[in-house]
Amino acid sequence: MAPTPLTEQRPAPPGGAPPLVLASASPRRRELLAALGASFNLIATDAEDRDEPAPAPILARLEPLPIPAGNHPALLAWRKADAAARLAPGRLVLGADTTVALAGAVLNKPRDDAHAAAMLRTLSGKAHTVYTGLCLIGPGRLDFDLVATEVEFFALDDATIAAYVATGEPRDKAGAYGVQGGGGLLVRAVRGSYTNVVGLPLGAAHRLLSAAGVAGLHDPAATYERWLHSQGKEPAPCPPTLP
Repeated sequence: MAPTPLTEQRPAPPGGAPPLVLASASPRRRELLAALGASFNLIATDAEDRDEPAPAPILARLEPLPIPAGNHPALLAWRKADAAARLAPGRLVLGADTTVALAGAVLNKPRDDAHAAAMLRTLSGKAHTVYTGLCLIGPGRLDFDLVATEVEFFALDDATIAAYVATGEPRDKAGAYGVQGGGGLLVRAVRGSYTNVVGLPLGAAHRLLSAAGVAGLHDPAATYERWLHSQGKEPAPCPPTLP
């Protein structure tokens, strides 16, 4: 079955620059990739919601994770990138998918506010892992990366959970929180890449795109600092977070 395009934007790419497509509808990924200095178009499809068997060579490239195979974020990133690449042949396509996991269980986007509150109670006072898989598809290349970050929550009382759920922020977030928004107040520590938790690890994205010949990208650490400033945030001091 052909992928269904959900959004598509195709302005003319800048002269001479290799055209790049971001296979994601996430405004947070779009914001971070733009902050990195990349020029790109958007093509988002429903590919990650499908369950067609993946080719064996793709499965062989995936780093083992202690979560169900169908939820592997690099596999879902490949599904997104592959579907977008079919709609934009010959172009360089970056796919990304972020998964929140606690003790082997995957916490996807909540079904409703009650489900969001239940997720937050599960995360309360514990450390969980956020994985983002990246897949870059282009003429003659297929590259993967996977980034893991540990996030520790404060112990949350019911009033704090209810107040946060009432903001509506958890509704479209894996794990029912957004670290870059009000959900950041629930977080005691981020150990590893902060932008990984947001949805696009800047260091890994920079490495993949640079290796594919995308020029003009900004230093990921400097980009992270500028992005934090634009969000009215400062780096968490203990432990210091990474791009």
